[in-house]
Amino acid sequence: MRKNLTRKERIGKKDISKVFELSDSKKNSCIRLLYCRNGITWNRIAVVLRKGYGNSVERNRAKRIIKEIYREVKNYLPEGYDLIFLLTGKITDYQSASNIIVSLLKKAGLMDVAGKIFQ
Repeated sequence: MRKNLTRKERIGKKDISKVFELSDSKKNSCIRLLYCRNGITWNRIAVVLRKGYGNSVERNRAKRIIKEIYREVKNYLPEGYDLIFLLTGKITDYQSASNIIVSLLKKAGLMDVAGKIFQ
């Protein structure tokens, strides 16, 4: 199974507003996970940063880190969900962000197996 992210795995602008309206959410200190069923057979993802999140280098790095963590765990998630990762605080490093995302996915009931791999 391929592990890279494809164009069809991105949530479009029209669908982002639907996810914000219809989603359940789980929150941690610096990341909030919004998730809902999407009615298709694959997952889609978006990374959204709060207004005023650092400079462009920090914003792009945070998005790259979140996408890479998702890419590593996506094979362990059930299919058919839209996921939005809303960054509200600063991400310090890759390992702490990975632990936060895995714990959020566990709280949401979307992941069981991958927690053994990353922790």
